[in-house]
Amino acid sequence: MSKKTNLTLEKEQEIKIKKLVSQTEKDFLERQKQRLSLERQWEINMNFLSGNQYCGLNTRGEIINENKSFYWQNREVFNHIAPIIESRLARFSRVNPGVSVRPSTDDDKDVAAANGAEKLIAQAFKNSDLESVVRKVNTWAEACGTGFYKVVWNNQGGELVGEADNQKIYEGQAQILPVSPFEIFPDSLYIESLKDCNSIIHARAMRVSDIRQKYGVIVKGEEIGVFNLSATDKTNANVKCTLEDSALVIEKYEKPSQEFPNGRLITVAGGKLLYLGELPYINGENGSRTFPFVKQESLTKAGSFFGISIIERLIPVQKAFNAVKNRKHEFMNRLSMGVMTVEDGSIDVDDLTEEGLSPGKVLVYRQGAKAPEIMADMTMPSDFNDEEDKLINEFVIVSGVSDVASNASNARLSSGSALEILVEQDNSRLVMTAEFIRRAYLEIARQTIRLYAQFMAGVKAVKYTDAQNNIKVIYAGKDSFDCDEVYLESENELLYSNSQKKEMIFRLFDSGLLHDEDGKLRPSTKEKVLSLLGYKDLDYQKGLARLQEERALKENDIIRKTEKEVDEIDDHQIHIDEHTRYVLSEYQSLTEEQKQRFYTHIKSHREKINNGEKENGKI
Repeated sequence: MSKKTNLTLEKEQEIKIKKLVSQTEKDFLERQKQRLSLERQWEINMNFLSGNQYCGLNTRGEIINENKSFYWQNREVFNHIAPIIESRLARFSRVNPGVSVRPSTDDDKDVAAANGAEKLIAQAFKNSDLESVVRKVNTWAEACGTGFYKVVWNNQGGELVGEADNQKIYEGQAQILPVSPFEIFPDSLYIESLKDCNSIIHARAMRVSDIRQKYGVIVKGEEIGVFNLSATDKTNANVKCTLEDSALVIEKYEKPSQEFPNGRLITVAGGKLLYLGELPYINGENGSRTFPFVKQESLTKAGSFFGISIIERLIPVQKAFNAVKNRKHEFMNRLSMGVMTVEDGSIDVDDLTEEGLSPGKVLVYRQGAKAPEIMADMTMPSDFNDEEDKLINEFVIVSGVSDVASNASNARLSSGSALEILVEQDNSRLVMTAEFIRRAYLEIARQTIRLYAQFMAGVKAVKYTDAQNNIKVIYAGKDSFDCDEVYLESENELLYSNSQKKEMIFRLFDSGLLHDEDGKLRPSTKEKVLSLLGYKDLDYQKGLARLQEERALKENDIIRKTEKEVDEIDDHQIHIDEHTRYVLSEYQSLTEEQKQRFYTHIKSHREKINNGEKENGKI
């Protein structure tokens, strides 16, 4: 009876799994069908970007190449879309904001924890080669309107910590991956925010060998389209982007609900269930679980999950420009080759058509007939040049990208301020897209630090490079992992050019705002100013002020436990500032004995300053 019951339960479980797999695959196909028109537009965008600009959709919604109307037509491509997108991407590459972590209080422990979190995020960004990942996502966003990041935990990353059962064990690390918009399927195309979706499907072609290694499941391999994500016909000559011996892996992420408080992740491939469980990452606010994705748009579209690409606006202009240029060249061919009129039956027309009017050619025409002649009054209409100039200007208006330096209309501008205004106007159109990139940095940083809080235990050694290019190590503990109050320490990089930033620093210096109450420029301030101007090598102290600050911070822990004598190599003013700040921030936690030790130590620094001034005759 028990054996029969167990068999029945196993069969019921198998039926449930098959039903779940079938429902997941059906849900994916439905979402894929709903998004088909968007995918076709993305493919057209990519064709125009790569230079295949004589393509369109047939009645079945398939992308086809458009044929010539006449055999003699010019079909050259004068691609202005590619350099525009390259210029936009080049400017967006300047957007590399520094991510900082705000401490919960001004307590030194919280400040140190926030500093450790900053270094941890910076190391995670470096390990994932975030700059390269951002470039790829920017390219997807510019081509299709939207790109995605996937923030996951890699158990095989980080430092080697040991070995068990002949397998190496690593500490693990956060990993940031670029994701194509072709692989992301929301539950509704009309929900603008990723957070508002109830479920997200991440579908991608994956080799069966990788599936077996990652999930331990063997599935049947076939040829899968990388973009259309379906089994393709190998005889179809139009299909080029395919992956052989692969299977379609469907990951369905379901938002936490009453039925599934921690959400649910369903992974299927080849009709088999690869994974079923709760959402793996505690990467949301207040310890919640959410989707491990970050969305980045090029331009937003009201009431739509996916953004739009500037290429969609440029395609009509590009088509018109190609048409004008080709018609212009055809007309120039007519001018150079000539158009001949002949009386019917007067000459051998076939011979003239094949050989044309070669130099020295003898035309024999029928006696008594009218001699062949070249059509007169054929000149290039000015409308061609006017329309070409208008379309070039249209490219600038639509894209918001112009080459200020080479623009003929700016040739009369000789002042630097006038050119600076033009550059600022040029960047103003790109500020919105740059802001989307900055927001993506913020969300990636938040999810990254939350993954470390979930998976890391104990203390992690974090390497970083200081202002003097020295490699240092700090140890980030549990307090650092819990710091997720992330913010950007700089303004949008496209709002101000480097020359404008430097000019502002000079103005602050001239106004005296950088000087202390005695009207002097402190060495630490001078060091930071030279670093911001890009001339930190000119600092004769070589980061001495920073080293003095670090020494004073270490002394704080010593003085809290015992007395500490003032050293002759100390910069007394820097030490006074750091010790005073520490006493004020830790005032409630310090005992009277500890306070007195700090007061005595600070008094010793002041006496050293006064003695030095007496020796120099200042007092």
